[in-house]
Amino acid sequence: MSSESPPSDIETRPPLPQDEFSEALLTSELEPTADGGQRALLYPDDRPDVELATHWLAVPERLLVDLDDIR
Repeated sequence: MSSESPPSDIETRPPLPQDEFSEALLTSELEPTADGGQRALLYPDDRPDVELATHWLAVPERLLVDLDDIR
């Protein structure tokens, strides 16, 4: 008797074609961090200022990658 569970529905579905997704454009700005490094603030430029207050992401600069390098 096997103790493995059967694969879930999401595991058996084929991957979605990436061409069907719209490409979201994000603006990035580098800012200093408290430890002397830098972080990038990423946010959509097409949102009103009120929404930008909650629609952003901060990422350490060392974790940023160029999308053209991985496509």
